[in-house]
Amino acid sequence: MTALPLQVVFPLSLGDRTVAPHVACELSRLVGDEPGCVDQTARMLDDEHLLGTALMPDPLPAARAVREAVGPLGLDDEARRVLLVAAVAVVDRTEVLLAASGTDIDTLMAGPAGRHLHLVGGRFRFHHPRIRSVVHEDADLATRTAAHVALAEVHRRADEPLIAMWHTALSTLAGDPLLADGLVELAEQHLARGDVHRAHEVAREAASHGTDQVRARAFAVAGRAALWAGQVHDAVVHLRRAAHADDGSAADGQPDATRPLGMALALLDGRPDAVVPGDACGVDRAAIAAARKTIRMLDGAPGEATTILSEVAELAPARPPSCWFDGPDETMTPLAEAHLRVAQSYLALRLGDITGAVSVLDDAVERLPVALAFGGLGIALARRLDLVREGHLSRPTAALEASVPGQVAPVVRAATLGDRAQTAVFDGRWVEAATLLGLAAERGGDDLRRLWLPTPDPVELLVLAGQDRAARRSHERLRLRVLPTVGPESAGGFSGGPVRRRRLDLARAELALADASGVNRARERAVEASLRVGSTFERGLTELVAARAFARLGLPGDAAAHLLGAHELFEESGAKAWEHIAEQALKAPGFVPTGAGETASRAPDEPAGEPAADVTPEELCGQWDGLLTERELDVARLVVQGRTNRQVAASLYVSVRTVEVHLGRVFRKLGVRSRTELAVLALRG
Repeated sequence: MTALPLQVVFPLSLGDRTVAPHVACELSRLVGDEPGCVDQTARMLDDEHLLGTALMPDPLPAARAVREAVGPLGLDDEARRVLLVAAVAVVDRTEVLLAASGTDIDTLMAGPAGRHLHLVGGRFRFHHPRIRSVVHEDADLATRTAAHVALAEVHRRADEPLIAMWHTALSTLAGDPLLADGLVELAEQHLARGDVHRAHEVAREAASHGTDQVRARAFAVAGRAALWAGQVHDAVVHLRRAAHADDGSAADGQPDATRPLGMALALLDGRPDAVVPGDACGVDRAAIAAARKTIRMLDGAPGEATTILSEVAELAPARPPSCWFDGPDETMTPLAEAHLRVAQSYLALRLGDITGAVSVLDDAVERLPVALAFGGLGIALARRLDLVREGHLSRPTAALEASVPGQVAPVVRAATLGDRAQTAVFDGRWVEAATLLGLAAERGGDDLRRLWLPTPDPVELLVLAGQDRAARRSHERLRLRVLPTVGPESAGGFSGGPVRRRRLDLARAELALADASGVNRARERAVEASLRVGSTFERGLTELVAARAFARLGLPGDAAAHLLGAHELFEESGAKAWEHIAEQALKAPGFVPTGAGETASRAPDEPAGEPAADVTPEELCGQWDGLLTERELDVARLVVQGRTNRQVAASLYVSVRTVEVHLGRVFRKLGVRSRTELAVLALRG
């Protein structure tokens, strides 16, 4: 994963305290990106707030650094009253602000309060949310109460009884049981719209006013809202109170706290099946159903999984904290969207689109409780994507992993061994990598192979380490595991485990062990298995295994051709760390070919050498005129001259992606697999 946005200048840990990435982003939005503001504010919060398992105070406390950043407000009593009304209002309509504060627009704009508010289109907002924190904290209880009373009266006159009831409840110094029923209904309305933060806030207020069954109902709604927000600590506390308040016997129409409580505890226990469609309502049900189907279909039918996810692409994402009743009538909740985005990222990874997987997961990590989805699958994805893309773990990923409020699934723990193996491969520690992958396979079993996390092949690692006997034993064990699955593939998937994964592993193992007489046939089988998988990245790994096999057999020309193919595929998928491995291998002495294939030994960003002085690029590619389009010919001529894709794009004033598309068509039309084969074909012509 890439780093968090530049505006999030924040330490993701405070000594021994961890801050979840989505909490860090929210804190940065509310108090500013100055490290002192966020650091001091975070130190005033509980651990549960920082982990995202409890609802943060609203407004946040005003730390010293925040006050210094805000500076002197220069307010008189009237301006303070206006800004306090703005701070406690739950709608942002300017006419409500003016009526409740007893002023007019000209007076407001001309006075000191106008310097701290942005008014446009009949709406208002603070120039920065931290001003709201300072104004709210500086007001005493009597002044806040007066602001709520004024707002309640304005909303009552505007025929908005639900909002009026909220302000009335906050202006009541003692609990009023007559308000509790209405507040619970209001909280349920927020929850039905997917506004879990408002639902949680209102239901908690209802619990402070209600008694007996009404209080139990309020806690049940607060617990469900906290659960779907991903705030599992609050969820467990509220739902247990709900169960205790009604003595375990819910009245007719009373929400049962037992099932959501079990779901919250399952999330803390790291169970991948903690959230199922039956637990959800509305758009959440569709999102979770699509996410779970995607996870199940990734081995056998990733194309169908793509169709399933496209059907829920229009679902409204989880809403950020906002004014009451703004936005769509129904949105996904953060927990449901976290499951959906993890599934989308996972699907992109399965198809070999590392860049797409990173993009989806990065956005989710910054907004959603990703650590809770599918028993921590999002953590496993984040770790492996970091390694495949950059070769090391990023700070946001480390914070994401550290912010897990409970356990992760055993398969996620096993995947950590695969991460360590990946790092060992980058350092050339083949035996260590093979050992770690073996341990991961023992602990994760078929569940781990179903994850389709990018992983090197243990048999090839043993070959690279010079341990042929161990490699052949590992190959035999793999062959025996694949034998029971050999046969026609069913239309709806497979039985007996991740069949395509096993077959690809076996094909690569046989390629890594092949001798000179069988290497070409082994390469064909491995390529065929890769094509069945349908992953750009996995296809690149197969090319890399083939390159090493040919190099081991003393065929540097073939080895370099496959290395170039691996490099192109890794570049296309976005696997930068593996792209670097291919580049380094191309520069190694064992991969330098001789004779006609000499151009294959160069790195992709180095020129291939000029053609013979008496041969023009037009003559080199002239035999393809009529077979290729004019633009495809332009691309082919430049590639034959040794230009990289970036250099071709610059020469033709097109994007690199356009060059890749045209070059792929050239390869298919001419029946070649690499830039080297294209150059050799041109020279022969």
